Amino acid sequence: MKIDKKREKYTKNLVLAGKKAVHEVDVNSRQAVILQHRLLAELLQENKDTEYGKIYDFADIHSVEEYKKRVPFSGYDDYSPYIQRMMEGEENLLSKNAPVHYALTTGSIGVPKYVPVSEKELKKYVKYSLEMAFGVADEYYRNTTGRGCPIGLGLNAIEMKVKETKTGVDQGSISGTLMKSAKSIVPFILSSPWEVICPDKKMDMKYLKIRLALQNKDLAFMDCAFLSGLVDLMDYMRDNYEMLCDDIEKGTINEDVDVPPEVRESLMNTLKPDLARADELRLEFSDGFDSPIVPRIWPRMSWIGGIGTGGFFPYVKRMRKYTGKSIPFNNLCYAASESFMAVARHMSDTSYVLLPDGGFYEFIPVNDGDENHTLNIDELEIGEDYEIVITNLSGFYRYRINDVVRVTGYYNETPILKFIYRKNQLLSIAGEKTNEEYLRWAIENFARESRVSVNDYSIFADTTTNPGHYVFLLEPSEIVPKERIPYCRDILEKFMVHANPTYGDLLRNGSLGPMEIVFLQQQTYQLYRDVMIMKGASANQLKPVRVIDSPFKEHFFFDLKENYD
Repeated sequence: MKIDKKREKYTKNLVLAGKKAVHEVDVNSRQAVILQHRLLAELLQENKDTEYGKIYDFADIHSVEEYKKRVPFSGYDDYSPYIQRMMEGEENLLSKNAPVHYALTTGSIGVPKYVPVSEKELKKYVKYSLEMAFGVADEYYRNTTGRGCPIGLGLNAIEMKVKETKTGVDQGSISGTLMKSAKSIVPFILSSPWEVICPDKKMDMKYLKIRLALQNKDLAFMDCAFLSGLVDLMDYMRDNYEMLCDDIEKGTINEDVDVPPEVRESLMNTLKPDLARADELRLEFSDGFDSPIVPRIWPRMSWIGGIGTGGFFPYVKRMRKYTGKSIPFNNLCYAASESFMAVARHMSDTSYVLLPDGGFYEFIPVNDGDENHTLNIDELEIGEDYEIVITNLSGFYRYRINDVVRVTGYYNETPILKFIYRKNQLLSIAGEKTNEEYLRWAIENFARESRVSVNDYSIFADTTTNPGHYVFLLEPSEIVPKERIPYCRDILEKFMVHANPTYGDLLRNGSLGPMEIVFLQQQTYQLYRDVMIMKGASANQLKPVRVIDSPFKEHFFFDLKENYD
């Protein structure tokens, strides 16, 4: 009873903080233009005496127009020498505020990048990720039921690994640094203890997170950086529920599972045999997975948090098979290691409200032809696509993150954005310029017409043939008979021609060869994520593999094609 009261207290505190964050989004959106100009002026004044600020004479910049004229666009390589010096302990190089964290990410060629994160930036993550999610959930339930969000533990599948630089600054997952400040309340809001939330050693995280979540019938929410992470956990539960139920009945951690001895001992001290819960779960699992399993085993489940927009759209459908349609999904945010840019203002939103206090933003019109011409937030047109350029709170100025977004509307004075594609993920064998949006549209329509449910997919530009051609690699939810492959190929190519007319023109004049379809074995993409995590990649940064653009990816995926022999 003591734990339940504390759980209620801490959850209510999170909801109150979340309601405040929601209110701030609403208030700031009404004065977004003023806030943008004010924020840029503050950043220039604050950092005028930094080494970077002196180079570009921040002290003498007094307008947005002057800023754009004097300060060039930048990329990570422009900051790398400064960051190396900062990690050695030098200060006042890019920002007056020393980093409190380095977000460790991997570049397109696999070279680690260390992105400095200031205290100001970190507070935005706390407010608009963790807290805002509870505020949005509470608002949803008050609007639909008249009562607040149900209280209960949550299954957290976000990676929280954190190490320190030699100067004592955290590096790794931003989530880890955020969670460290809340270590004392973890047992009262999450189903996993600290050793599993922020592990310092390798262990079987899928088993532990699901094992500990299943024993608690009152689980009320689940969250992950991307929905693919939650789908992986649900798939693991589906494939291993008999073992999990046996372990819950015995109150043990399975001896075949990779868990460090000290962690195993610590967990075993808190676990008790629970035959009643095990039998309850067995009964539900024995009824199969044709009807949604999540509300049957966790009747208090109230919301799911995880990005399911853009390239993650296949995972929404897969997650819905487990949850059904009654549990609302929160797409959380649009963010990068360099900046927390926008939030999902309501449950089920697939576009995001830009945060005018999150950084200063410029937009390069994709169809303008003049990459030096940028627009401010009040100059954008609904329905148009733009490359987003950020000046963040941690010392990056006019930074191009290579994301293309579409303005789908305005929320008061601030634009509502939908992520469309990454510029460096664009394919062009013969000038056709195929982006992720074209691929997504073609796959969605292919799946509907062919009735082939696609778990995930990638594309490979095969230039070894003359002419070059596209190879689509699809992981279906059920094996597709070999004799249906030509039919599937024709349907997919039809929709690719509709999605990208230039592709169709080049196909007809012989500049591109007919596409090819390769069906992959079941769980190929899950295996890829597992392998990348074993190699040290952060689960929070494992985005869908849309383009096969390295020898490693080429060998990995083509080696796992369905064997029809």
